[in-house]
Amino acid sequence: MQNFLESFTLKTLSRPTTTTQDVDLDLSDDSDSDEKKPIEDDQETLLDLSVKYPDYDNTGSKTYEKACRKFDVVPSSKITRKMDSDKDTTLDLKHYGLDSKGTMAVAMAMVVNTTLTKLNLKGNNIGESGMLYLQVMMSENCTITSLDISENNLKSFGAKSIGMMLHDNKFLRELNIGGNGFTDLDAPFLTKKIEEHMALHYLNLSHNLFGDLSGNSFEHMIAENASLEELDLSWNQFRIIGAKKIANGLKENDHLKIVNASWNGYDDDGAAAFGDVLANNKYLIELDISCCRIGPEGFGKVMKGLKSNDALEVLKIGKNNIPDSAVETAVDLLLTLDPSTFKLECLDLSDVMLTGKSQERLAELKEPFPELDIIHGYTDSYGKRRMVGFGDMGQEALLCLKEYLEECNMTVTELFSRFDEDGSNSVDYDEFRQGIRDEGIPLSSEQVDHLIKYIDIDGDGDIDFSELVLKIKEITKKRAEEVAQRDAESAKRRR
Repeated sequence: MQNFLESFTLKTLSRPTTTTQDVDLDLSDDSDSDEKKPIEDDQETLLDLSVKYPDYDNTGSKTYEKACRKFDVVPSSKITRKMDSDKDTTLDLKHYGLDSKGTMAVAMAMVVNTTLTKLNLKGNNIGESGMLYLQVMMSENCTITSLDISENNLKSFGAKSIGMMLHDNKFLRELNIGGNGFTDLDAPFLTKKIEEHMALHYLNLSHNLFGDLSGNSFEHMIAENASLEELDLSWNQFRIIGAKKIANGLKENDHLKIVNASWNGYDDDGAAAFGDVLANNKYLIELDISCCRIGPEGFGKVMKGLKSNDALEVLKIGKNNIPDSAVETAVDLLLTLDPSTFKLECLDLSDVMLTGKSQERLAELKEPFPELDIIHGYTDSYGKRRMVGFGDMGQEALLCLKEYLEECNMTVTELFSRFDEDGSNSVDYDEFRQGIRDEGIPLSSEQVDHLIKYIDIDGDGDIDFSELVLKIKEITKKRAEEVAQRDAESAKRRR
């Protein structure tokens, strides 16, 4: 294979007030080299990418080992074994502790390797240097079709680098860049290149900080892209305006089949926009708008959208404020629809508790729509129904508290210190209630009561800081399991 590049010119990927180190991909054994000078912002940079590949290295394993020596990284036998295998096509290194230097070594080896098609570097703290090496590698690699670099906290530098990577690489079909701290200011660097990419089928942008200010960027990306089939925008900060912009894009899109827009804050007006999508989009087969602060009015407008929809198969709208009366109204509407054109197979109302009367009304749908599965009530991580208890309602309240912390960019320690005036790392129930009110956390008195019972593990009448931290860890793990299962189900559908 021809050497990676004799020389390559790349605009510096830098943020204001920061500098980036020159990227050196020279694998020669000569360790005496001049000290690299910082790269000034916005200047043209000549990257020394001349690589002396070991003889007969057609898998990249020898290049990887030599790069590890150069960067003083301990080589991984798993990585070399995967590269040398003529059967494996996936290099799964999620949470592998690579850091930036380990990522740089892998990136250099992947320039040579032509058998691996899936690369998973989730949660490796790859850093700016590692991301830059990946970007350059992907500009050369035409065999990797699936890339996961989620949970690496790449932020603005990473957004710019990923945008340039998508500009250069036209073979990528699946990309997961969730959990990287991207904000509204980063959205243009990503959305424009995604909009123009004609091979990307799956895109995960979940667990970032995108909100209404980037709504226009996402509207254009969704409306103009002609290749995406599955899009995940869950766990961001879109509100009513953002919901309307996303909905406008979906009304113009005729390729997307699966959209996960859950765990945002659309309220009823935003839900109405998604109802309009269902009334006008004939291609979407799955929509998830769970836990988006949707009330009975918004739920009703989403259901009305089904009247003229003959494509949607899965609608997930659970974990919202949907009372019995709204569900019964929805049943009346569904009974007026033509079973021969109605395609809905799953209506997910998870964590929506219904009375016996409402459940009887739902049973009326079985005869005209025998294929329709309606999920309701509280569920565990695997979707099995179970009865509501104080722990369940406490978990939901704790999730609201956790979301508040994320929106305010506040740590648990900072919040608790505001409640704990005497610094004892413990507050009584009244102090906890007063702290919730003073902070303006959107929880009702009943929710706070359930939250207190759920957090106070030892039942001593006080809430300890350690108890709150433990419960937040538990609920985070549980939600991560739910997300993982949903992702696995989506992957099965893509296959």
